[in-house]
Amino acid sequence: MSVTIPVSIRRIKTGYITVKQIAKVAGVSVNTVSRALNGKPDINEDTRQRVLEVAKRLGYVPNRSALSLKCQKTLIVGVIVEDNANPFWAEILKGVESAAKERGYHVILVNTNRNYQEEVEGIRMLLERRVDGLLIAPNQEGYDDLYELKRLRIPFVVMGRHVKEFEGFAPMVYSDEVQGGYNATMHLIEKGCENIAFIGAQPYNTASIERCEGYIRALKEAEMKIDPSLIKTGGIEIDGGYESTIDLIKSGVNFDGVFVYNDLMAFGVLKALKKSNLRVPEDVKVIGYDDISYSSLITPSLTTMKMKKGTIGRLSFELLLNPENKIVLEAELIVRDSTNG
Repeated sequence: MSVTIPVSIRRIKTGYITVKQIAKVAGVSVNTVSRALNGKPDINEDTRQRVLEVAKRLGYVPNRSALSLKCQKTLIVGVIVEDNANPFWAEILKGVESAAKERGYHVILVNTNRNYQEEVEGIRMLLERRVDGLLIAPNQEGYDDLYELKRLRIPFVVMGRHVKEFEGFAPMVYSDEVQGGYNATMHLIEKGCENIAFIGAQPYNTASIERCEGYIRALKEAEMKIDPSLIKTGGIEIDGGYESTIDLIKSGVNFDGVFVYNDLMAFGVLKALKKSNLRVPEDVKVIGYDDISYSSLITPSLTTMKMKKGTIGRLSFELLLNPENKIVLEAELIVRDSTNG
């Protein structure tokens, strides 16, 4: 169907195209245009298509402010993460954005750079913009900001973190970290490792705490000694893994396997082992966590626990619209060269 747009209408370039202008070009009433644009069923299909084509050719953009006043929603969700440059969070954000787009929502992103005060300020900024709800991966140095959200009855979901204090208090989407840590450690045990180190994140990071719980549980089950000198915590980037491994080597403690909090840190572990002339997997076997995109590309390719990152993002958004207590996912063991030898 071809629609001829009058010159008088084509000249309208200085403002938003209105429903009234679309009605004039399409030769229908304003009410008919409104019903066509809003997908109402009681309208002739040919008329609907004519209206939609006119709207498209005129460059019609729905007035979101008017829509939000009508339904008391902004159709905007705030998302707070520590660093979207981290491939782990980047994939979670893809899941959030995909689910939001399907529901007609937009996303405003805030990076906290692992700083609690930036998290507090980010929440304040998003609330000023009247977002309909928040998806938050909390810094975990404190929770006063989340308790305040609860007091104010602002909808929010804790995304990718398990916070025991929030059980029954706030919706959460996370992986079973204890089971994941157990499975990762058991894999190293089954590969013949007798002295297994755990390199974790900051002491307050609940994912690190619970993965370490799984690590200890596996060692106890295998009747292996729990050696505190084999447990390190620190930064969660490549440098953190590197420095913790160098500390282990300099301490003189014997280890032939390393379970690492995440893949980025595991890259640092591999770098430190190479610098120290320790071969992977012949001398030391290494397993990471997350299965970010680069993990299969490095040499040796990294054995890891695969997190359902996109699913975490998608389910977090869905949980915001349809609140439940929590959703717990499982991590999957992905075996590659860093343990397979």
